[in-house]
Amino acid sequence: MHANAQVLPQPPQRTATVTATQSLEFGDLTILPGSAGGTVSVDYTGSRSASGSVILLNLGSAVRPAIFEYKLCPGRLVAVSYPASVTLNGSAGGTLTLNIGPTSVGVSGDTFVSNKGCDEIRQIAVGGTLLVGSMAANPRGYYTGTFQLTFIQQ
Repeated sequence: MHANAQVLPQPPQRTATVTATQSLEFGDLTILPGSAGGTVSVDYTGSRSASGSVILLNLGSAVRPAIFEYKLCPGRLVAVSYPASVTLNGSAGGTLTLNIGPTSVGVSGDTFVSNKGCDEIRQIAVGGTLLVGSMAANPRGYYTGTFQLTFIQQ
């Protein structure tokens, strides 16, 4: 007696890999003396803009969105979430609030379908807006902090 059976192929891997490859950077800026400040934004394409008394300077510092590289086989629905804001600490004191987003795949909670091959990497860019206060509140210096994106397969 002979039995023929077909072996089913293995389903695509379900494990995603995410790597942060570029930090969100706002470049050089200042505010008008005696002013209350304003905002500076970098969108997910890398375009920078300002409001209020913020003056954008071009002294050579990078202006760019954050980039996360995401790898997952196609056909998966993925939700991206992130905090609304984080606090950045200044090298000479002071803090700034960074409002995060949107990303190149939407706002926090939006979904996208992984549509690249299992070995393809998708880049997800993230922008943000800094809330800049007075010179007394935000002295000259470098401001740093971190934020996380969470990718949830559905």
